Amino acid sequence: MSINYNRNRVQTKYERLIGITTPEELKDRKEDFKNHLLTESDVLTLLPEAKLDALDFFNNAVISLSEGIDAIYLRRFSWATVKLYYAIYYLLRASLAAKKYVLMRNQSMFRLKLKAGEKPYNTRNRKFNATHGGTIAHYVDIYSNADILLSNKIGERNVYEWMEHARDVINYLDVSFRDPQTLNIWDKFREAAENRQLTSLLSRIQNDNDYIYCFQEDFAVVAIPIKRLQLTIVDMYSCGYLSSPSNDRFNYYDTILKQDERGLHILDNL
Repeated sequence: MSINYNRNRVQTKYERLIGITTPEELKDRKEDFKNHLLTESDVLTLLPEAKLDALDFFNNAVISLSEGIDAIYLRRFSWATVKLYYAIYYLLRASLAAKKYVLMRNQSMFRLKLKAGEKPYNTRNRKFNATHGGTIAHYVDIYSNADILLSNKIGERNVYEWMEHARDVINYLDVSFRDPQTLNIWDKFREAAENRQLTSLLSRIQNDNDYIYCFQEDFAVVAIPIKRLQLTIVDMYSCGYLSSPSNDRFNYYDTILKQDERGLHILDNL
């Protein structure tokens, strides 16, 4: 059985620019891949692809967030942890693309600023080369002083690493999902669900303009993805990526997030 799939557009287009026509050629042409300096023409070719990739990442993020919140209402907290982490991963990719940074792979991870004279950046530091940890590491390397969510930590970890660790506990470290029990980071949400206060709690998190909930272990697992979505919407609006979403797409997002029912009006500006 063969399953067809689409790779990120920027990666595919960049490979074509330097004469790589199949994924199998990447390893043999790695020196060309990492040493090509972008021209103005290259940038004009790659930017539309970055926009389309960013919109796909954003789409994946909204779907992941909606499924994570659905899981909270169903009190399936293990799966909610995984889904909400993935929302953050996709949102970081979308924000990077909106700010003209793209991530590509050739055995390890490279980041490329879409600007004439730039070439792919790579480091031997292992944390920059895993798909998920590398996305976080590259983002933090660029925006550690420009992202309010990186202005504080939870314990020894920044909020994105903290979310990745929570996902790792569920997916890789715990022998089994704990449902109907929970990790203690979910206690407040479990109590809110039992007391029919979950919608009210989500609304408070959404309207937390000081980002206080994002740095408290009792609330962070939900607060971080909600606030990251708000920030990514700003990033994408600023570069025109969300200036004219289709009504069908917005209506779909509105439906899956159940914005009116749950008081989650994160997407009202779309």
